[in-house]
Amino acid sequence: MSKKHKDTVQKQFTKTAEAFSVFAQRDTPEILAEHVAFTKPQPTDLALDVACGPGAMVLALAPRVRFARGLDLTDALLRRALKFQAERHIANACFDRGDAEQLPYPDAAFDLVTCRFTFHHLPKPELVLKEMLRVAKPEGRLAIIDSVTPEIDSKFEYHNRIERMRDPSHTQSLRLTTFLTMFDDHGLEVQRQAIRRRTRSFNQWMRRAGLEATDKRYQEAHQLMEESIAGDKGGYSPQAMGDDITIVHPEAMFLLGRRREQEEGNRE
Repeated sequence: MSKKHKDTVQKQFTKTAEAFSVFAQRDTPEILAEHVAFTKPQPTDLALDVACGPGAMVLALAPRVRFARGLDLTDALLRRALKFQAERHIANACFDRGDAEQLPYPDAAFDLVTCRFTFHHLPKPELVLKEMLRVAKPEGRLAIIDSVTPEIDSKFEYHNRIERMRDPSHTQSLRLTTFLTMFDDHGLEVQRQAIRRRTRSFNQWMRRAGLEATDKRYQEAHQLMEESIAGDKGGYSPQAMGDDITIVHPEAMFLLGRRREQEEGNRE
């Protein structure tokens, strides 16, 4: 990741730390609990959440594992994570500042390595996947959760145009087929996979990015979303609801492990 893009990510999430930490719809307790259950945490696990943000996944995993760590690039989000940890009196967790493309941990250190809603911020997501794989034990599991875009080129481009309008740290949301190809190229097999359709308010989604109705980017994104209703041009399944628009984010969850022949090769 270039220094310029890292600066953009830090600027965006420093600006939106409070809204992202407190009001993010996808971090509702029910959805977070679903994410944790999907990863199948074990009491003996050493767990790492990459690009942990305000620590929701780390603190939810901690009661289910031996120890949970979180890593993020943005100080403002890590301060939120430490605040939430103190409020909940969780002792078996800690947070580190660092770069997901260069994880500051030794090889084969973790049983479970997770990453939620980060790949769409990465210019080269395969670099982070490689690092996640490096720090996972040979028999360890990787869990990746992120939004996915339509396969059709025109909808893919329109979808990501709106996302970048809303959030300048967004690079591109990936197609399901892109995720699966990337996993296969890195010797991973999908142990579990699920697709969820997360419905949310457009207005609330924009506020979480630090935008109000008076902001130019808000207005431009709203216009694009309105124009996409006929024919669902961006794959959001948008529906006008008074002064708001209801949208849907398709979300993919993957639990991954090394292919058997990959594990055997690593042991030789």
